[in-house]
This record gives sequence, C-alpha cells and structure tokens, in this order.
Amino acid sequence: MQATIVDGVFMWSAWQPERNLFFNSFFLAHQDGNLAVDPLPLSEADAADIERRGGVAWIVVTNRDHERAARAVAERFGAKIAASAVDAPLMSGPVDRALADGDTICGVAAIALDGLKTAGEIALNVIGKHTVIVGDALWGDPAGSLRLMPDEKLGDPARGALSLRRLAAALPENVLVGDGTCIFGGARSVLWACLEARTGVYVNKANPDELKWSRREAEGQHTSYASDVLDIDFAIGAEKLGYRLVRVDPGKGFCPLHWHAAEEELFIVTEGEPTLVTRRGNWKLRKGDFVNFPTRLSGAHKIVNESNACCELIMISNLEPVEVCGYPDSRKVLLDPIGLMVRDHPDLEYLDGE
Repeated sequence: MQATIVDGVFMWSAWQPERNLFFNSFFLAHQDGNLAVDPLPLSEADAADIERRGGVAWIVVTNRDHERAARAVAERFGAKIAASAVDAPLMSGPVDRALADGDTICGVAAIALDGLKTAGEIALNVIGKHTVIVGDALWGDPAGSLRLMPDEKLGDPARGALSLRRLAAALPENVLVGDGTCIFGGARSVLWACLEARTGVYVNKANPDELKWSRREAEGQHTSYASDVLDIDFAIGAEKLGYRLVRVDPGKGFCPLHWHAAEEELFIVTEGEPTLVTRRGNWKLRKGDFVNFPTRLSGAHKIVNESNACCELIMISNLEPVEVCGYPDSRKVLLDPIGLMVRDHPDLEYLDGE
C-alpha cells in the first residue's frame, strides 16, 4: 500500500485502461480497529502490509456498486462489513452494520448523499483529519479536478450536486476518491469549483428547511446550555463571512460570556425575546433587533432565554484564520484554530521560563 499525507491513511489502486483512470481503495489505521473502504482485490504484498498493521476490523462499502472485493477481504481478515441502510439490502450478501447519516465507525462518520448513482451512496468524513472519502460520488478526473459522473448515470443530477455541499461543509483539505486521482490539499476550493460549474442548480443558495440542524446540549454540571444550531455559511460556499441560525431553548443559554479579538459579530433576533448578558448590564431583546459586538472586552456577550418560548437569532461574523476568544467570567482564553483553552492568569513575563 502507498502511504498518503493523511496520517494513518493508506491506499492501493488498480489502473482501468478502458476509463483511463485508477480505481482506489483505502486503509485507515485506528485505535478502535482498522478500516478498509471499498476494497479492491489485494496483492500478496498489500495483504501482508495490512497484516503487519493489524489487519482489518471493518470494511465500509460506500455504495452497492463498490462492493468490489469486500467479501474476499472480509473473509481473509475476519472483518465485518458496513454499508448504508438503503444499499445494504441490495448487496450480494449480508451486511453486519447498516449505517445512517452521522453514524461513526473506526474514526469516520457517515455522510448520507442523495440523487447520485445509488440511492444509498454515502461518503466518509475522517474525523479530525480534514479529509473525506467518496466512492462514486465524485471522480478525480482529469487529475487535479473533481467531477460528477455523467448525468445519465445519476438519479437526479441537480439534487446530487446540492447534496455534495455536505462534503464541502466539512471543510476538507483532502478528498480521497474511489475513481480517479485524489485531491491532497486545497480540496474544498476544488470541490466548490466542481459544484459551481453545474447548470440547472445554484449551489450557493439554500433554505433552512434544506439543511441539517445540529443539537448542542451541555452535560453534567453545565446543563444550563442547550440550543439547536444551523451552520449555513460553509454549506453554501462562504469564505469570508460566517452565518448561522441559532434556536435557544427556554431557560437555557447559548454559550458562556465571551468576546472575540478578530471576528466582529452581528446578531439579529428573528423570533422570541432573548436576554443579552454583557459587562454593561443585561438587555431584553425583541424580534428585529440588530446587536453588534466589537472586537474588544466591551464586546463580551452571552445570550440566555429567560422566556417560556424558544428564541431564534441569526449570527453573522467575518471569518478569520487566527482568532483569540476571552471568557471574562472564568478568566479563560481560547486560542483558535488550534483549540487550546488556557487560563489568562498568571500573566507571565515575555522571557518567563526561557
């Protein structure tokens, strides 16, 4: 197998002269068990390499037409097979696990797609590695680009293009394809170039009823925070502005009091009467209010819902690659994008510890 620039991800390939492209399979090393994706027949050298790396615990088949050598590989390594709940009944044999959208297995999360070659096509988001893996959903052809397969092979080309925005929303640096040449680095812009080239559909437009909300609910002693969040920005190709819808449960808050050093935020109340908590007092908001938060301590803010009904806000900000957030109540500092949260005290001297 060939190692890739993605840590723990390997691939093996077979040239297809009738199509002038490679078919690819992937091996992912993971502490919960190694994973193979859409496995092609293995050479003895590749099989021995996999054996040295601990074998295969699970095989994921991204669509029923990519079953390939999954049965043979499963038999050789004693692996189990997973596929989407839609495609599983249509495969050549039994499946050990039917995957639904968002299910995780051996370090990847399933992304359900729609309108493509098979009704149950899924992609895989390699958790924490800015990488997605697709089977037939996209072809890496010509090399350095991505494209959908010919329209006549798709269930609904327009719906398929809209569905593939879910891959872009994962902010991938790499897109690993089952057919063609993989994209290593800058994959998100290559993916959007593919989607924006489609006719008959405008992929940079979406309605909230077309997108998937996520639930944010703190556990343990922090149950005062509970909300539903709809990230719209990356789903429609935003690059310089971030925007989301947030619904805050009655009696709950959205996030702790905080302020941003680089990203200036604007909140617009669309439903309900949330309370704005600031270092300058608390303020009852109402539908139609626009609230700005400067990028300094005076812009520290927190949204809580003290009413008996759900409230909804649109949140907008500029997007900055490097950001620092301060949490004055708990004296914490978040260093983004590395995600490091530290205390802001003691305040050290520049050469401390040198």
